[in-house]
Parts: sequence; structure tokens; C-alpha cells
Amino acid sequence: MIQIKFKVIVLTIFLTIISCTKQDDIERYLQFKDHSVYYEVRGNASKALFFIHGWTGSTKAWKYQLDNFPGYKIIAIDLPGNGKSSKNDTTNYTMELFADAINAIIKKENINEAFFIGHSMGFAIAEIVAVKYPETCKGIISVDGAHFELPEDPKAKEEWIQYNRMFVKSLENEKGRENFMNALFLPDTPQLLKDEIFEISREVPLSIGRSMIEAAETDQKYWTKRIMDIPCLAIYSPAYQLPPDYEVSFRNSFPKVEYHEVKNVSHFFMLEIPYKTNQIISDYLLKEYK
Repeated sequence: MIQIKFKVIVLTIFLTIISCTKQDDIERYLQFKDHSVYYEVRGNASKALFFIHGWTGSTKAWKYQLDNFPGYKIIAIDLPGNGKSSKNDTTNYTMELFADAINAIIKKENINEAFFIGHSMGFAIAEIVAVKYPETCKGIISVDGAHFELPEDPKAKEEWIQYNRMFVKSLENEKGRENFMNALFLPDTPQLLKDEIFEISREVPLSIGRSMIEAAETDQKYWTKRIMDIPCLAIYSPAYQLPPDYEVSFRNSFPKVEYHEVKNVSHFFMLEIPYKTNQIISDYLLKEYK
């Protein structure tokens, strides 16, 4: 009896060690400039998928995706100032900074090319990666992604900038965060999902959240009208309340896009309908990631 108990204890310890070792292998940090950047890596395939969360997010936003794309090397980042990455109130958290941090991870992990998958602001960051580091970008995927286009008309451009500044000002307190996040849900969005999203967002100080929004103006050199002749998958929900001609406009920027609309889901549909989201992405990659 004692021998059996001893074997059970040894087995339990062994499994715990194996589990911890596996988790330690997944979780990694990169010292980038003044930032300790947290990221996760799964698999060792030559084809890579790089997941980029949105405004005040983390790798937690991709919990239903990161273990569900066999055959690919999976990388997911907590952008500087977000999640488990270090936080510094004096840093300008620009989207270009985020793109540079992503490229540093790509180099550290010896990745030759990847598809970059961005949710919300994460897609705008993926666009910067594609522009600044085209040699590593095999294609990009928008999961309800933010796609900015700076108006060419000077008056319209100034209105765009002023609107962004008003948006930043609206985030002076937690009530502002709450109002903004609630606008991205539908009336019937499950409360559990809302609570989960708020919990992730509140891990990021609002000062950093405001800096991330200010980046839309800071990084405006990347938002001029452009044509990106790379493979692109776009999946959009009704939560953004996009204009009727949005798909046409998006296709003008991404002529190779495969465009999907998903109905009756919130801005965070990768957590709400993970199977459908993963299937759309998987089917697309089978066709386009050769």
C-alpha cells in the first residue's frame, strides 16, 4: 500500500514538472529597448502565424486560437504596456513601436515569414509590419480589424485628427473606458464575455490606453491611401457599424482580399464564435499559405 502511494506521489510530481516545463517553454520574454515584452510560442513548423491583440488587450484574447492551428508555428504577443509586458507611463506607446517589437521577436525566433493576424488595433499594427518589414510578411488577416485611411482633403484630415483627440480625451477615467468598450458589444452579448473583456482591458492603465489611441495621429504617415498587393483575409462583425461602402473601400486597399461578414456577434467574436472564426482562418490559410 505504501509502495503504491509512493508511486502515485512520484507520478504526480513528474507530471507537474512536465506541465511546468511545457508552460515555461511556451512563455517567453524579450528585452526590447526599455521594455520587457512577453510572448508565447507553440510548435516549430516552418509556416508561422503571429497573433496581435487589440487596444488594451493581451494573449488571453486568443485563448481559443493559439492551440487550434496544428501545422503552424504560433506566436502571440502581449504588446509593450499590455498584459504581462512591462508598463511605463512615460513611454509613447505607438503602433510603430509595437511593429518594431514584433519584428524583434520574429528575428529572435528565427522566423523567415509569417501571416500576421490582428484583432481591432492589432490589424493596424499588422499593416505597419507589412509596410515596414515586407520581407517577413506572407499575408495579413483582419479579425474585426482597424483599418485607417487619412483623408487627402486638408479640412477632412484636420477633422479626422480632431476626432481622434476627442476620443483620447473621452478616456480620462474608467467610465470612459467602460463607455467605449460597451459600444463594441451587442445588446445580447453574454455578460460573461463582457466581464472577461473588461478584466483583460483593466490590466492596462488608462494612461497607456490613451497613448495607444494617440498613436493613430502619431503614426499617420502609415495611413495614407495605399494599395497593398499581399494576401489578405478580412472578417468583420456588425459591432463596428461600418458604412455600406466599407467592403468596396477595403478592397481598393487590398485587391487580393477574401472578405467575410459574421452576423449577430460582438467585436470580440474570436471569443464568441471561436469554431467558426478558426474555420474561416484555417480554410483561407490552406488556400493561400503555400
